[in-house]
Amino acid sequence: MSGQTRCHYDVLGIERDADAAIIKKAHRKLALRHHPDKTFSLNEQQREESATEFKLIQAAYECLGDPVERKWYDEHRDMILRGGMDGSDGADGESSFLYDVTPYHFSGCYDSYDDNNPESFYSVYAECFECIYNGEKDGFLSEGNIDLNDMFNAHLSEVSFGNSKSKWEDVSAFYSSWEAFSSCLSFAWVDIYHLNDIREAPSRRIRRLMEDDNRKKRKAAKKERVEEICALVRFVRKRDPRVRAQREKQLRDQAKKEAKGKKDAEERKKNREIAKQEWRMQQELALAEQEATDLDVGRIRLADLDSDDDYDYGGKGKGRKKKKGKRRGKNNKRNDFDSEDIDEVDAPVDVTDTSAAEVENDDTDALEVDEEGNDSTPISDDVDVDDSGSNQPDNDVDEDNDVEYDSMSSEEESESEEEPDSWRCECCRKDFKSAAQFENHAKSKKHKEKWKQYEKKLQKEAKKKAVEDLMDEIA
Repeated sequence: MSGQTRCHYDVLGIERDADAAIIKKAHRKLALRHHPDKTFSLNEQQREESATEFKLIQAAYECLGDPVERKWYDEHRDMILRGGMDGSDGADGESSFLYDVTPYHFSGCYDSYDDNNPESFYSVYAECFECIYNGEKDGFLSEGNIDLNDMFNAHLSEVSFGNSKSKWEDVSAFYSSWEAFSSCLSFAWVDIYHLNDIREAPSRRIRRLMEDDNRKKRKAAKKERVEEICALVRFVRKRDPRVRAQREKQLRDQAKKEAKGKKDAEERKKNREIAKQEWRMQQELALAEQEATDLDVGRIRLADLDSDDDYDYGGKGKGRKKKKGKRRGKNNKRNDFDSEDIDEVDAPVDVTDTSAAEVENDDTDALEVDEEGNDSTPISDDVDVDDSGSNQPDNDVDEDNDVEYDSMSSEEESESEEEPDSWRCECCRKDFKSAAQFENHAKSKKHKEKWKQYEKKLQKEAKKKAVEDLMDEIA
């Protein structure tokens, strides 16, 4: 080590009880004064002195700016200023196997980071850690041990501090091994009671108490030694340029990884949006083509069908047609029966006002009578039933009923002959294959709503046409 050790508080010109804000302010002021970029106007000797002072200022701020290092420095300040103890010579209460590492907690113990300089960072601390391990080895052998493989920290000899060109794997292995340091020494030199004192103990109880006190002292000394070495490892690791370079590299790699991940996420999102738009366009085109095909074929899609509409698909319509033909046959029977048994009408009656709805109702009534009675011939109110169960027509039959039955049969025959092939609802724009389907559709709720809209539309058109006619008359 070179140079005289100066107190960090004296370097920054502050008191020992100064807080973090005062330390930071003093460091900034002195760093601006002695920074190499500010000393161009000075001569060479002054620039060298200013550069040395700047290094001391930086070292003092790095130590006092960290609460953990500042605490350790305050506890060992006097020892550091005295230059520590030479571990090879020993001291009172200390063993020659414990290499003194106190001076190495000071940044002034090395001059530079040049590998060729014997006072460089790598040379100084490589020698320091080697001396620590040699002390552990010598102490282990002095306690009567022979095989070094039994020493549980023997793996420390396999790692080296290296230099500025060492690989990161070697550097990481070195710090990992020394950060888990544990001494293999017995620390018997810190015993309060020696072997003769224990033997001369007046009782076993006192002897056990003496041994317990010695055990506590050894444990405390070992703990202190381990904490001292671990603190040195943290101090060196924090100032190692190789560790700083690796940390910066990791930060750059992490930033690149995050940027790449963000870019990939945006690209995936963009691709999903494009794929979604393409799918939507394809679906719209397919739907448009399907609608155009449906319009060309004239087919009604199932989605447009009303649940109340009774469309004729399959054998349902055929069944209805057969039923309707059966009903017409019964009506014909009834008409034949009436024409044979009813007296001749005196005066002709005009039956042109008979509507198709009345014929339909009469057919329905006749069907109900046929279903309730045992005989297929309908029973009329004007026909008397004798004891033998035969139907006898009444002599006082109303002439209007005769005319009505004749008109019904003639009207139904004409209806069956002139029945259209399809029925169309103009307001709903739907076609039906039978009158029953059309009637069921006319009773549906959807048709009624459409019919109301259709009426409003017709009224608007009528009003518009009336206004136009009126304007034409005025003109």
